[in-house]
Amino acid sequence: MLAWGILGGLALAGAIFLSYSGIEQVAGWGNLIAWTIGPFFGIYLLSFLLLDPLLRQRQTETPGFARDIIVFALYLLAAGLVLGKVVGVSVKTILGTGAIAAAILGLSLQQTLGNLFAGISLHMSPAFQVGDWIEVSGNIRIANVKETYVGQVEAVTWRCVHLRNENGDTEIIPNLVIAQAVVTNLYAPSDLHRRTGHIVIDPGPNVHQALSGLAIALAGIPHLPSHPPEVVVSGFENGGAVLEMRWWALGFRSGKAAQFQAYRLAATCLPREGFALVGPRGPTTSYPKPDPLDTEKIQDLLEKMELPIHFADGLGGRISIRRAAPGEGIIRGGDAGESLFWILKGVLSIVQAESRTEPYSGIYWRTTAELKAGDWFGEASLLTGAPRRATVVAVTPCELAEIPKEAFESVLRADPNFVEQLAGVMERRNHELDFEKPSTLPPKDQWRGAIKAWFGLG
Repeated sequence: MLAWGILGGLALAGAIFLSYSGIEQVAGWGNLIAWTIGPFFGIYLLSFLLLDPLLRQRQTETPGFARDIIVFALYLLAAGLVLGKVVGVSVKTILGTGAIAAAILGLSLQQTLGNLFAGISLHMSPAFQVGDWIEVSGNIRIANVKETYVGQVEAVTWRCVHLRNENGDTEIIPNLVIAQAVVTNLYAPSDLHRRTGHIVIDPGPNVHQALSGLAIALAGIPHLPSHPPEVVVSGFENGGAVLEMRWWALGFRSGKAAQFQAYRLAATCLPREGFALVGPRGPTTSYPKPDPLDTEKIQDLLEKMELPIHFADGLGGRISIRRAAPGEGIIRGGDAGESLFWILKGVLSIVQAESRTEPYSGIYWRTTAELKAGDWFGEASLLTGAPRRATVVAVTPCELAEIPKEAFESVLRADPNFVEQLAGVMERRNHELDFEKPSTLPPKDQWRGAIKAWFGLG
């Protein structure tokens, strides 16, 4: 770059020297060369020192397209100046005699010029930039037929926008079509956007259970604690209730992966819990729930928790079996809860959300602990009503025993001394209890007070 600048400066100095040589013919050639090299050298310096830094600051695709348009206009201006000063041809004369030719040329290049000026407008007010994922909706190929294209912007040229879709194919859309379509930038104002999916179930008195159950299952989708997945009834279709699943994703590809997971979980969890899906041909098949936990397995659980085995009779019939598919949420950190889970088979993870860029930008789970058959979790919520402390997600197909508050309530009222044993269990499981205000009581006394308060034992 420096070499070109030095060469241009030397050539311009030489031309100026020749123009003042005193020899008429040599001076004429020197004058011509000076007026030719001077504007070229000036435009070159202007581009290097001013245009390129400004356009990079605006985050345009290169200095590329916008830079070329500006430089081309400057060269036209310089050419007119050279013709007027050196050759003596008036620019007005050229414009006047070429008006008809310009009109004919403009009509013949209508589409090209439309793309050109649309490209200029895209650069002047950039709604997207290279690397963004955008959604283009409108009459793209066929009039009166609305189409939608989604892709990552690879380049913006004077004629078209290059999009790479999720299949890895490159789609080239003319700038004029982009300017006339509805463009949604999936990366603005931030990468975090809400996605939705819909599924139809057979309506009934327990639809609220479908909403809460599916929302917990969708907690297996990697998400930020401030943006948990949710499920609402959004309407009716084919005689069924339309459930709208909502989740937040960081980036398009992450949102697409979450969409696949959401539909898989809905198609798995709802029929398993007795909610039939509804299609054009009516409701699909729902599946019966598993049998209750037998006495032998309840005794095994009590033994692992170091609790009296004879309490199995009081807990029998109140413990339910819950199955979970890979990627399904079991509990969600911060939610209210009043049950304990004992893992009968399968592997689960205690997870925390984090954003990463590999294999693509998105929200991912980071595993902080792994749980397997024989482990239990959720005891703090069962015994004290404390909010869930962590999010637990199934890694493999799982089967769990869920022990609700009412199962222990009858045992505690029959034997209040049982509180002491439960406080000892909690002290061993967790040495610290997070109260809103610091307490000077020993950990076991804290647990004893929390258990009594939760079960109303005074």
